[in-house]
Amino acid sequence: MLLAAPAQAEDILASLNDSTPAEVGIVATEFQYAPAKVRVAAGRPVMLVLDNSGAETEHGLFVPSLGFRLQAKGGEIARKRSVFEKPGEYEFMCDLPGHGDAGMTGTLVVVDR
Repeated sequence: MLLAAPAQAEDILASLNDSTPAEVGIVATEFQYAPAKVRVAAGRPVMLVLDNSGAETEHGLFVPSLGFRLQAKGGEIARKRSVFEKPGEYEFMCDLPGHGDAGMTGTLVVVDR
């Protein structure tokens, strides 16, 4: 699994060479994600991992334009497998009240294989 330290904002490119889901980790802290920008390959399975183990409150990762949602309670880690078909940049956010407005947003970049 790929996890970035909370202070780092870096791109993570899911493996292009494997048909098994690449794990892409996003750490949720109070009102931010690390990394805030992740990259995955279009048409390839990916396991998105929302690590909320260091937070006391629930956080989510919602990509409205793709209908993708992942929720993790405080102190927990949530995983969800998906395949994103269409290349592009998609905003994600924590859709819990006030979290997105407080800056808990990021970008999912789906790159053409």
